[in-house]
Amino acid sequence: MANREKQILQIIRRDPFIQQQEIAEILGVSRSCVAGHIMNLTKKGNIKGKGYILSENSYAVTIGAANMDVTSYVFSELIYGDSNPGKNKSTVGGVGRNIAHNIALLGNESYLISVIGDDIYGETLFEKTKLSGVYTDYLHKLSGESTSTYHSLIDEQGEMQVAVNDMSILEKLTPALLSQSKALIQNAGILIIDCNLTEDALAWLFSYAGNIPIFVDTVSTFKANKIRHWLSHIHTLKPNRLEAEILSGIKITTLADAANASFWFHQQGVQRIALSMGTEGVYYSEIGGVAGCSPAIPINIVNANGAGDAMMAGLAHCWLEGMSWEESIRFSQGCSALTLSSELTNYPNLSCSRVKKLLE
Repeated sequence: MANREKQILQIIRRDPFIQQQEIAEILGVSRSCVAGHIMNLTKKGNIKGKGYILSENSYAVTIGAANMDVTSYVFSELIYGDSNPGKNKSTVGGVGRNIAHNIALLGNESYLISVIGDDIYGETLFEKTKLSGVYTDYLHKLSGESTSTYHSLIDEQGEMQVAVNDMSILEKLTPALLSQSKALIQNAGILIIDCNLTEDALAWLFSYAGNIPIFVDTVSTFKANKIRHWLSHIHTLKPNRLEAEILSGIKITTLADAANASFWFHQQGVQRIALSMGTEGVYYSEIGGVAGCSPAIPINIVNANGAGDAMMAGLAHCWLEGMSWEESIRFSQGCSALTLSSELTNYPNLSCSRVKKLLE
């Protein structure tokens, strides 16, 4: 064992809940350097459990949007400025909620922290989320508020053309409200957050999550900017090509560009990155570990909504199960592919066995 690793272990034994930045200050090194050593110690088995809290807790906590998805499908080529024959479907959704739902379907203990209104949409969200197996103890129902809604238009190719969201209720998920879940968060095996949260909420989570590995879904190019100053606190980041460009300032056209962007993220302290390259697949990279591109899984696309959420859930599941980064990427792509094949935002029959069968 390297000298630096021995020093880090000694510090953690004295204070298992010490933050990486504090270790870095004690040793006079960068936070990313400490993060790399901790990852190696975890792989070697010197640090048990997830992250470096000496705990057996293995549940997932997801914090983010919970909303009703209203999806409109056209039967033929979309004609703008006119009425199009089609059908409308209303389903429970929201990036954070979808991730928590999928984690539960994959067999892991899953908690959701979010806010809903005291309306019919809120009632539906609460009941259906609970039925999916997600623990809803911290799904806060706010009096006098309207539940978040997301309305999207899907063309004849299964691609989203435009969407309108009303997510103002998330402004009520304040640090004060989040603090009620502090013990739950700090004893989790993994924390997943989406960038629909306010900057104040994100700042509180990055500051008070303790040593729990944080996985971040960037959501959109506009919302991705919220985490620009918190990259050193992120364990695993899942952006698409445009979101990675916005954050890194690096134009990503080729796989070589993706590698350069990933290296930039690692320099900022991000330990692992899963960069969606569209039809080319997913470029993945890990500090001091594997890197490469996993090709897209051929699938008949019915609805692209929710596919990214399913992939993040797959990554969270694989982390809790102790799978390698390379294995995690392929498994997560399988979760995404199954969701792409469904009209629903959450593939109702998602399971580890179905994913494995798809990948055979």
